[in-house]
Order: sequence, then structure tokens, then C-alpha cells
Amino acid sequence: MKLNALLKTLGFLALAATPVVAGPSAPAPKNPIAPAPVNDDLGIIASIGYDSNYVWRGINYGQHWVRAGLNGAIPLVGGAAEDGAGSTALLWDVNYGSLAGDQDHFSPNGLQGVGISNTASFQRLQLGAAISHDFGPAAVSFGYSYIHNMGSLANGSGANQIPFTTGGYGMNDIQQLTLGVNTNLGPINLASSANYDLVNGGWYFDITAKSTIAVTDAISIVPHAGLGYGLNYNAGWTQASRNLYGGGGLFGQSAAQGGISGWTALNVGVDFPIKLNSRATLTPYVAFNLPMGPMKNMAHSATNPYAPFPGVPGGPATAFQSVVYYGVTLSVRF
Repeated sequence: MKLNALLKTLGFLALAATPVVAGPSAPAPKNPIAPAPVNDDLGIIASIGYDSNYVWRGINYGQHWVRAGLNGAIPLVGGAAEDGAGSTALLWDVNYGSLAGDQDHFSPNGLQGVGISNTASFQRLQLGAAISHDFGPAAVSFGYSYIHNMGSLANGSGANQIPFTTGGYGMNDIQQLTLGVNTNLGPINLASSANYDLVNGGWYFDITAKSTIAVTDAISIVPHAGLGYGLNYNAGWTQASRNLYGGGGLFGQSAAQGGISGWTALNVGVDFPIKLNSRATLTPYVAFNLPMGPMKNMAHSATNPYAPFPGVPGGPATAFQSVVYYGVTLSVRF
């Protein structure tokens, strides 16, 4: 009896140890765990947009600005910390914009009698690259950008614009070195930069603050504010253009001065980013630009005399006045 019992026990153990090679499979779990999504982004963002006014560094260049751009980040060194601290990346961007209706704000009434129209064209191409390193508390970047100004406003030429063509008026291209710092103070993101123009001379400093308020998973409100300061700043305008408007000039009181020094403008606004899907975002915005200091003091009336053409109306009032403007951007991440 004991032998039979022992044989039965050994047979049961052998059967239990035999691998199953056929038969129905085990039922699948009711709530299977989905695999982690694969991040297949190339790190490129493409965008197109429209602005009712093109405002750059406190100056209102004109109405109906249409633009397109590409920008991205190429990781160079990965950060050891979970928040990315210690990482280094190459940032790059390409942007192009144009005044759709050639409605510039530097000759709102034209220069009657000398053939200068009040519909000067203007386009701008900007290429930039920077190395950015995340130190944890703040990210620091150093880069270079090339800004190519085009159109009759920049070139000082156009239909019947002989005085501009022969007088050296218009804008030079801009080549600038930029040192930037970005950090977070609680819910507020702060960014500041120092920019030096290698071609035209002069410094431009700015600081911006913004915060993101989530309304839903797809909609946010982003209030922001920025302030600029110029040191011998001229925005790339030629010396002839700086002195064109007489009595204080456009960006200098005399030919011996390279530009203005002082606060340029306060810019405040609200963005309303809307996530259309996982890659596309539509961002309408509204903003207010308030020129300050020397910029505001140099806002000539549209009826003031216009040196070197005394008695000719058409001074650049609107370029230096306060303005409420709006626009929209569609961006897609690849």
C-alpha cells in the first residue's frame, strides 16, 4: 500500500512538472496596460501667422504682417537630472514676414511733392542659432542672429523715390550676438536677453514675464508683459534716416550720436493657445504696445515739418504711438 501511494505521488509530481504544449490559452486581462508611446518628434515646429501690426522692440513698422517660421532644438548633451538639468542643446530658427498691404507707419501721409509714397513695402528674413545649457535653476543661451531687411522702406527706394535713393536712407541688415537667461519663479516664467548689433552698433536689453493658466486640457490663458531698454540703439536704421526727421531725429539728435538710450516700450498682452490635437496648436492673441522715454518723445506729428524737406508734411507719428494689436499663430510640431 505504501508503495502504491508513493508511486501515485511521484506520478502527480511528474505530471505537474510537464510543460503544457497544447490546449486553450489563458484569458486576456480585462484592462491590458498600453505600451508607452514612442516619442518620434524631430524637434521641429513649423508656424504661420498674421499680426494686425508688426511691432518689434517698441516700434510699429506697419499694418497686416504675414509671417512663417521654423524652429527647433537639437540635443547635444543629455541631462542627468529628471528635470533635464545639465542638458545642452543647439537652438535654431528661421522666420520670414512681410507687410501684406505695404502699409508702413513711417510715412503715413506720404511726402507730397517729392514722390515718396505712403505705401512702402517691407519684408524681413531672420536666421538664428544658439547654444543653450540648463543649469537647473536657470537656462543660459548664447547665440547669433542675422536679420535681413528688404523692401522699399528698408532700401530707401521705390517708385519715384529719388531723394531716398540718393540720400542713403533706409535700413541696414542686423547681425547681433545675444546672451539670454530663462528661469521660473513659481508659476511665472522670466526671460531676459542682452543683444549687441555687430553692424550698426548699440545694445538692446529686454525682460519678459508670462504665466500659463489652464482652463481645460486643451485651452489655456497666457498673460505676458515685456519691457525693453536701448543703449545707443538705432534698430538698424542708417545714419541718414536717423537724422531725416529733423528736430530730434528718428534715433539720434545729431549725426554724432549713434542712437537713443532709454526705455523703449512696455508691451502687455494675453495669448489664448488652443490644442487642436497632439501636435497642432492655434494661438490667438491681443496685445498693447506703449512706447516710453525717448521713443515717445520723438513721436512727431504727421503735420510737422520734415527735414531735409522743410514744410513737407508726413512725419512718422504712428510708428511711435501706442497701439492695440492682435493676431493668430498656427504651429505644428514634427
